[in-house]
Amino acid sequence: MRVAIGTLVLGLLLSIALAAGADVFASCWVDLSIEPFTGHERTVTRCRIAGGDAVDYASDDSVPSRLYPSMGVDLGGDCWYLTSAVTQWVYMGLYINGDATLGWMPDPDHPEAIIFGVGRVPRCTSEPGVIPDPSAEVWEYVTEYIHPPPAPDVSPSAGDGVTGLETFVGVPIPPYHATQLSAAGVSVDIEIEVSGVIVDWGDGRTETFPASDAALAGYPDGIATHIYETKDGGYDLTVSYDWTARWRIVGEPWELLDVPNTTTSLAYPVSEIVSVITG
Repeated sequence: MRVAIGTLVLGLLLSIALAAGADVFASCWVDLSIEPFTGHERTVTRCRIAGGDAVDYASDDSVPSRLYPSMGVDLGGDCWYLTSAVTQWVYMGLYINGDATLGWMPDPDHPEAIIFGVGRVPRCTSEPGVIPDPSAEVWEYVTEYIHPPPAPDVSPSAGDGVTGLETFVGVPIPPYHATQLSAAGVSVDIEIEVSGVIVDWGDGRTETFPASDAALAGYPDGIATHIYETKDGGYDLTVSYDWTARWRIVGEPWELLDVPNTTTSLAYPVSEIVSVITG
């Protein structure tokens, strides 16, 4: 099974490494090397210098750089390797045969908060490639799904608002949406729903209403109502879907996505009824 990795590599610390006179290693894996005179095979740590050649070392400890674990894929499939780039992967278990279990740490300031761990995977035995980030595909799917903004129905309609009378806002509520898809080779669950509807009446009052068809039914039974007290030709009535979206690798903890609200604004001038005595 492939694993979700957020962003595998946060960036090579080129300036630091060069200042220290050390090479920057894009990846280090274990491989077999043939002794030139004896023909014997020996296991070596083979490292790809960033932008350059591969160099063999007797062991991980012989590599002249601090190394960090990361996840990748080689000719045998999913595997873990070492890199001199700082990553957000941490060891959760190491085994005598070179296998490891790794955990993803989203916030270096809180190392105890590991979002998920991966199953036991082998050490890379050929040059690894980076597993794509599934969160990018999840984000694209979610933002495409929530793209349509609200289509409010206002009663009285725009231009007919009157002080002292109730103005109703109705808006259809998108249904709860759940799906499972493959993103970057892993199966992920996605859940999307409108958790509330925010109405900014434009006169300094903003209210959040339940995301239900009954609450946002509009005139005459909906609860999204407001009475304007002052006439104004320039009120901007704004209706927003407050979205909640989350995703996870199947079987792992949920992760929330901070997606923006989708909003519709319309000019809503409000007049007043003036009684005139004629006689």
